[in-house]
Amino acid sequence: MKNLLFRFVTLVTLSFFAISCGQNAPSNVLTGVKVEAKTINDDVWMSFAADLNLGAMQFASLSIPVLHPRGQTPVGQLELVSGLGGVNQLKISVNVSELADIQTTSATLPNGNMIPLIANNQVIALNIGNGARVYLALSETVTAIGVAVPIAAFDNIGRTLPGLNFFPIINSNDVVGTAGIFTGLNPGQNGIAVVADVSKVVNLGNLLQSSAPAIMAMQAQEAESTLKLDYRSHSGSKAQKAQLDQMIYDLNKNRTILRMR
Repeated sequence: MKNLLFRFVTLVTLSFFAISCGQNAPSNVLTGVKVEAKTINDDVWMSFAADLNLGAMQFASLSIPVLHPRGQTPVGQLELVSGLGGVNQLKISVNVSELADIQTTSATLPNGNMIPLIANNQVIALNIGNGARVYLALSETVTAIGVAVPIAAFDNIGRTLPGLNFFPIINSNDVVGTAGIFTGLNPGQNGIAVVADVSKVVNLGNLLQSSAPAIMAMQAQEAESTLKLDYRSHSGSKAQKAQLDQMIYDLNKNRTILRMR
């Protein structure tokens, strides 16, 4: 971003209740979110980290590159980090300037259902590999990011409770966010997703117009009149919630390692 004379850094922390982890397991799944936007070598980078309290479950730690859809050039990194006391972290960093030339499109969660918050808006969607996806919804006034990670251990849940989205929407500290579980009948359609509207603290649309003005101005102008986030919570029936709670509790009881497919 030539001649850019400022660095924009935002740190946001929030706590809210997401999905219940069943009997005697912690229900406060998403315990913290950190969002940062900054310039590195004239490029705008965005990082997003979610602290997840998964009870006795934990991520199998991994780190995989985020590749540009054309040319397969690395433009970021996805990490799942296992921590102590059930606190795990999902982290994503992307060079958003390198994605400014990607055509926006309609996208869904891996189970084919609507993305919480982002809904039917046009987004920059990246398939990371192993079914994981990153979603960016941008305009001059809206910045939303989402990450969906298929979890192999949840495939059994999907066979019993396919096609569900459990994502309560919470507003805290100028950030609207959600974390939860999506399920599908087929392997790879079940997992964890975190989505956040960080528009009040990060304005990537304005930053990116400085680095790719022609492209971003055109995309922002198109998105400005149509990009409206959906702040409704997603949930199933009371009976489905009870079944999900029991199955998550069983995974906790077995101290399941959550591996990305």
